[in-house]
Amino acid sequence: MSPDVKHARWVCLECHYIYDPKKGDPKGGICSGTSFEAVPDTWRCPECKILKAKKGVFKRIDE
Repeated sequence: MSPDVKHARWVCLECHYIYDPKKGDPKGGICSGTSFEAVPDTWRCPECKILKAKKGVFKRIDE
């Protein structure tokens, strides 16, 4: 996995929450430094509670 992919941020298209791997989601049990790809499919967006596994909901932010 390239460094760009590992540190890429992802946006929830339902509520615009941004998952930042540098921060993770401590309340959701995701440690800082965890790439979005490594987040389990059972993880839910902390804002709108939609499942990561739902197709087309999360989009990688290309910077």
